[in-house]
Amino acid sequence: MTTAKEFLVPVRKLEIELGKPLPWAVYDADHNLLLNRGIVVSTEHQVDVLLEEGLFREPGRPASAAHSRPPSEHKPQAKVESIETADNLKLMPGNALQLQPMLEGQTERYSVRLIGVMKGKSVLVTAPTVDGKLIFIREAQPFLIRAFSGQNVYAFKARVLKAHHTPFPYMHLSYPETLQAMRIRKAMRAPVQLIVAITDKEGGQSLGAGRIVDLSVGGARIYLGRDVQIKAEHVFISFKVSLDDHEEYIATSVVIRSIHDEDDEQGKPVRALGVQFDSLLPQQRLAIMSLVYQHLLKESA
Repeated sequence: MTTAKEFLVPVRKLEIELGKPLPWAVYDADHNLLLNRGIVVSTEHQVDVLLEEGLFREPGRPASAAHSRPPSEHKPQAKVESIETADNLKLMPGNALQLQPMLEGQTERYSVRLIGVMKGKSVLVTAPTVDGKLIFIREAQPFLIRAFSGQNVYAFKARVLKAHHTPFPYMHLSYPETLQAMRIRKAMRAPVQLIVAITDKEGGQSLGAGRIVDLSVGGARIYLGRDVQIKAEHVFISFKVSLDDHEEYIATSVVIRSIHDEDDEQGKPVRALGVQFDSLLPQQRLAIMSLVYQHLLKESA
């Protein structure tokens, strides 16, 4: 198996400070090292030459020394664990994909749906839209594609082979030779703001309502009012997870692992509840994993 590599994220021109050492090593789109960390770029022309073919860095490093955070504030970064053949990408029609342009100056990310895969030929996806309007995509435009399947996040590079508008807008993307795979672990969490209802059992008596402020596939952290009294070890919670144009309703039993009083983000007194999921259904687990996945993508940007 090939040595594991990290996801690469595009470097923007404004991240390179002339006359100052680079805070990270920079690579081309194939992960070939272009400049080591600490190299000083001294002229605008040098920057333009580098960016012309695409400039990338590993995630989890500061965009510049001026914006670096103390180690204690860095969130855990997900590592790419393997480089695999594209045949290992197990996706179903309707799965969500994220397209990130591999061009300097373009920071947008587009959500599309998989239509199908022709092995060795192309990947068919819906055409990207923003606010219901089609986005102009030129042929041969390169993208970094991210996909979620099972407990893995995959990334691969592809170019637009052909864009069609009939019988509906869709695109052919080049079939990838390899892809990077990253496993989502239970410990990976996403900060959220989700309204949650708590009952003593499914369809039972209400014990109160609050908001989930931290979520993983293993459990959640919930803020409640100080007046909410929960004495049982097992309770039932329900909440909704929004993913693009889809909402997943999650209702499941949980085990209370911790409960104590603290102050919330605004300094207001709350009761913090730490819960562990008892038995999530497969579609519920996938919904939560997808939410965590979206957060990881934002963190690696």
